[in-house]
Amino acid sequence: MTGGPRRNKHPCQGRPGVEQFLWLMVGVAALLLPLSVPADRTILQAMVGWRPPGLEPAVQAVTRLGDGVLTIGLPCVMGLVGWWRGQRALCRRGLLGGATVAGAGLIEILLKNLACRARPNAAGAGEFFSRFPCLPAEYAVASFPSGHATTAFALATLLSLWYPRWAPAFVALAGLVALSRVALGAHFPSDVLAGAVLGMGVALIVHAKVPGVRRDR
Repeated sequence: MTGGPRRNKHPCQGRPGVEQFLWLMVGVAALLLPLSVPADRTILQAMVGWRPPGLEPAVQAVTRLGDGVLTIGLPCVMGLVGWWRGQRALCRRGLLGGATVAGAGLIEILLKNLACRARPNAAGAGEFFSRFPCLPAEYAVASFPSGHATTAFALATLLSLWYPRWAPAFVALAGLVALSRVALGAHFPSDVLAGAVLGMGVALIVHAKVPGVRRDR
């Protein structure tokens, strides 16, 4: 005999460990963010100085993985494949996933125009509200947060929730993208940390609130 009726699981359940771990990462990164700003220059100089010249092409290749065309395009391609195959759930999930990454990117652009932080190679490097108001923000004062880190972590979060077995690889790859931005001298460490918090946070919230983004298991 059974002990009683089975309880239906909440749609967000199934692999709670991955989702909880991702939220933990967001929390830790958010706590570290204000502490990282004073150490920005020291960490940046160490990373830029450590990078061997021979690794430049590899670092450039890694940083391109955070380009919006790839981070937004990949889930959209998944959606188109789902449409082609008549898999409505995959189509919906992919297109909504692309919209989620794009949405995180739009928030990041808005924050850049508010923060107006000077990039490491710009005059007044590291200063917030440089040339404020900076609408639209020029490249030189569009350092915080990192767009590459934002979209890379947004995509990595969605892929981790869809394919939990590969979550460590997805998150690690997004981390390499973020580190490459610092190694190339394009961003301060706090810029990429903020991008990671933003990208992961947006993806986790959308995944929790929008059923179409979830993957049925």
